[in-house]
Amino acid sequence: MMLTPSDASRLFAYTRWASGKTLDSAEILTPEEFTRAAGGSFGSVQATFAHLWGADWVWLERWQGRSPKALPDPKRVPTLATVREEWGAVQNAQKEFVEGITAEGMAAPLVYQGFDGKTFHRTIGDAFLHVANHGTYHRGQIATLLRQLGKTPVSTDFFRYVDAGG
Repeated sequence: MMLTPSDASRLFAYTRWASGKTLDSAEILTPEEFTRAAGGSFGSVQATFAHLWGADWVWLERWQGRSPKALPDPKRVPTLATVREEWGAVQNAQKEFVEGITAEGMAAPLVYQGFDGKTFHRTIGDAFLHVANHGTYHRGQIATLLRQLGKTPVSTDFFRYVDAGG
């Protein structure tokens, strides 16, 4: 399935909205709850947000022809405020990149080095789908972690976004 540039813009607008709602859901956590070991893929809400921010940054770098050797250090985002700041900057750069893409750009080859040094060949459009899907997966994990901490996350279903005017 090949996305159109319009599809990609809408998909990333939804992703930014859903990520913002997930960040809003975490506002009710105390600093201790934010960093508390609670299981999941990364162990805490903070570490899961750090992974989302870091992965979005890595893919943005790859779209721009660079191949980072690792995710950024999760200690760079120890608080929800620093997650918002760092991730917001990445999301703004993603938005600019995605909204500037053409149909030809969507089909363009994307060649990058994985963290293990292996070379991968994809298309930009497929990478867009991967990044959006990756975010959905980990936002769901954060919702679960919030529930484990006795909190109620905000729904980030796509139709909630549509109903909100997206």
